[in-house]
Amino acid sequence: MGNIKHSITLYGFGMKYVQGKCSFEDVLRTAKEMGGDGIEIVAPQMVPGHPNPSDEWIDWFRGRLAAYGLDPVCYSIYIDSGKHKGRFLNEDERFAETINEMEVAKRMGFRYVRSQDALLPSTMEKLLPFVEELGLHLAIELHGPWSPSTPVFREYYELFERLHTDALGIVPDFSAFASGAPEICLNCIPDGCCHKDLLLEINDLYTNTEIPEKELEEKILQKGGDEVDVYVCRQRIFSIPKTAKMGTIYYRTSPDYEGFRRLLKYSKYMHGKFYYCNENLECKGIDYPRFVKIMKEEGYSGYIASEYEGGRFDESISEKEQVARHIRMLEKLWGE
Repeated sequence: MGNIKHSITLYGFGMKYVQGKCSFEDVLRTAKEMGGDGIEIVAPQMVPGHPNPSDEWIDWFRGRLAAYGLDPVCYSIYIDSGKHKGRFLNEDERFAETINEMEVAKRMGFRYVRSQDALLPSTMEKLLPFVEELGLHLAIELHGPWSPSTPVFREYYELFERLHTDALGIVPDFSAFASGAPEICLNCIPDGCCHKDLLLEINDLYTNTEIPEKELEEKILQKGGDEVDVYVCRQRIFSIPKTAKMGTIYYRTSPDYEGFRRLLKYSKYMHGKFYYCNENLECKGIDYPRFVKIMKEEGYSGYIASEYEGGRFDESISEKEQVARHIRMLEKLWGE
């Protein structure tokens, strides 16, 4: 059996940071107080001067991490495909920008660099010599609604199987393995606007059964709900249709447990995405007990970043308490 190390992604503090409610130093201090062994930073969000921060700021950053005893674990980047009006980035531009980001990550002390699937497998393979020269691990995030069986992630898996390198890999994000909306999905709706208890009952069915959405809407009406309840359910519980231009933050899936197991050998870091951890240390809608069991069986010994995104449902909930609960939940499950 392996072991896990806890990372905290500073992304969870992003809203308060950009609103000026906390400073970067406040964020680091809080991450340490929460029990993190290390941190992940989303570079465009919190690195001044990104993608080319000054040497002075990098020296300050490394000094503050040392002061708080935090390990710089993961430097998260994006492929900004839409930065030029009228066209997307070509492969040479994606290639060059990723090299620049990796060089900055190295200067800041990070060893893992997380990108996303706009960095195609073919480009990732061409980057391998640069990743190895820098002594880094470049990984692609598997984020919902994609799953291990999504064609591009099958291509990544085939690439890793062919190259047999420790320098490339996957960052599984648990949004890819969610099975329903979080239990706080209705918190931001004023009381009296809908029958919340009924809708939470429907959410439980949505999460744990394969009853079609149309039948669930009929159940709402049969149980005394009304058209307002149906509308709220469509907006807050059901996943947005695949035809929509933007996705939703939760998905009704049949979690691909074996796909998760297959990818673990190429993962050193993962996003422990969650939207609410209750007092019983449960994250309903994401089957953490089974996923942790698989991790233990496969000897996983990397990091899990506690990534809280429940603030969009209820800003009154303390993200500090949520991350602390999430870490306790993981430790509990790992010890069982």
